[in-house]
Amino acid sequence: MAEAAESASTAEYNATPSAVDDLADQLAVEAGAPQDDVDESAELTGLREQDTDVVIDKTDKADPLYARTISSFEDERLDLPAPLLKGLNEMRFVRPSKIQAASLPKIWAGRNLLAQSHNGTGKTACFVLGMLKVVSEEKTPQALCICPTRELAQQIATEVLKMGKYMVQEAGVRVKCILREERYEKGAQMEEQVIIGTPGKVWTLINMRVMATAKIRIFVLDEADEMLALGSLGDQSKRIRQKLPKNVQTLFFSATWTETVIKFAKQLSAVSGHDWSQIEVQRDHIFNDQVKQMYYRCQGMRDKETRLAEILNVVTVGQCIVFVHTREAVDKLAALLISNGHAVSSLHGRMESTSRDKVLHDFRASTTRFLITTNVLSRGIDVPAVTLVIQFDMPVKKGGHYDPETYLHRVGRTGRFGRPGAALNMIHDDTELRILKQIETYYSREGLIVEIPADTGPEDFETLLKAT
Repeated sequence: MAEAAESASTAEYNATPSAVDDLADQLAVEAGAPQDDVDESAELTGLREQDTDVVIDKTDKADPLYARTISSFEDERLDLPAPLLKGLNEMRFVRPSKIQAASLPKIWAGRNLLAQSHNGTGKTACFVLGMLKVVSEEKTPQALCICPTRELAQQIATEVLKMGKYMVQEAGVRVKCILREERYEKGAQMEEQVIIGTPGKVWTLINMRVMATAKIRIFVLDEADEMLALGSLGDQSKRIRQKLPKNVQTLFFSATWTETVIKFAKQLSAVSGHDWSQIEVQRDHIFNDQVKQMYYRCQGMRDKETRLAEILNVVTVGQCIVFVHTREAVDKLAALLISNGHAVSSLHGRMESTSRDKVLHDFRASTTRFLITTNVLSRGIDVPAVTLVIQFDMPVKKGGHYDPETYLHRVGRTGRFGRPGAALNMIHDDTELRILKQIETYYSREGLIVEIPADTGPEDFETLLKAT
């Protein structure tokens, strides 16, 4: 590698536990995660799942793997290598979550898998374990994970480094998180076994023939619906798959699915020759019931802006994320709130990557309590201190159609891992109210989103929005 930008994902390190910890912490800082929060999901026994969670196994009932589950990471059917078990124990993984218990036997059997589970149930650990289980000491890419945003890629890489800490030390496993463009000498080849990145960055390295694909055994698409639904990301994801070995094992993970994604996944399964399995959570179980969902009707946009400022004045929260629809709206709303004396930060996809990293890091470090953003942060990002999500703009697709999947992902930024939280939808016209009701209908949950009375004063929001 020549003149490559030095980062946590490419830095040289000694294969010792302390060195791997340092590398993971460095990458976590780049991702905006305080070091103490890196293992947050793992430290929660069973990830504090809801008792109502029902995992539906859609594998053929005649299949020997139908409904097969595990109750322990030490289950002999998994046959996890000792270094990997040691890493899990250090991360305080006590027992598999429901999605882990159902999916790991299928991943171990080499199945292609479609797995849907709501936010904070341990989906990431499923495919991280799958990747770490198949890699060997051979210095060439063997496991590839792609995801929609660089922030999510950093978060996944941090999890791989923590979980695979002793595999790095004892088996020579190396991890590469592709964050930025790099320059390579002619003929140079990547030697890391586990690769994580966004489709565009990964495709560039494959196209440059810097990243060999012949030995890749497992291919993961995290937030797969987003990857395949978006034009550019979907096209890049498909091109990447075409460059991989025909028999590569493919894993699709997300909190939401569409029929288009399921159809595409099955087509990939047919090409690979692997049998496929599908696991999902029933739609009416997909929300965390510990998150209170409410809406408040404002008298026009100006009233909505005034109300938001009043709410931020009186509500004491750990952290709060405010979602808007466009990049321009992020800048406008942030400027308005700052002019009113609020300490807020803002983040959207048009910002430079270094600025995005700093904003997210400062927010997670509680330098600012309020973050104004677009859907760039709606998926996968874990900020455990977030107790309130405000949807200043209701989520819509192109053409103004309601977007229930994005609604679910936005709400999922609070109440992580079964914690309590609150989600407030600010409605200023009949169009937004219709969108909200369409989302309720989509999830078959009448009364899911409760209206806050019109005469509610600013001081009353403190009680209403308090996560209990």
